Amino acid sequence: MVLGLGPEECIVVRREAEAWLRQAERDLRKAFNDLRTEDWDSAAFWSQQAAEKALKALLLNSGIPHRGHELLELADVIRRELGIEPSAIDRDLRELTIHYAVARYPNAAVKLLWFSYKFIRVDVNSSI
Repeated sequence: MVLGLGPEECIVVRREAEAWLRQAERDLRKAFNDLRTEDWDSAAFWSQQAAEKALKALLLNSGIPHRGHELLELADVIRRELGIEPSAIDRDLRELTIHYAVARYPNAAVKLLWFSYKFIRVDVNSSI
């Protein structure tokens, strides 16, 4: 049983979690396709989306819905609510968040003085 839910609710929760995970897999495929075409900002965007949806699927699988897009916040909820320690991927989540912000908001790169186009290209490859 998932967090005190009855059998019918568990089936709905698991289906929803599976739907989120399938979408995460599709988003990851988009990121890989964008890497092949050297569309770095799009690859960064889809990578973040894939990570976000996969983390939300994990929470949903335990009956915990979560609103919001911040990857490190999702990791904290997973740590707190599920007792899973995601610290091994904290650095990756932080980097994906930076790449996502820069890919989504053109002026974000200006605000991050250390950021450059090459940084996305090199690090997006390692973040996927």
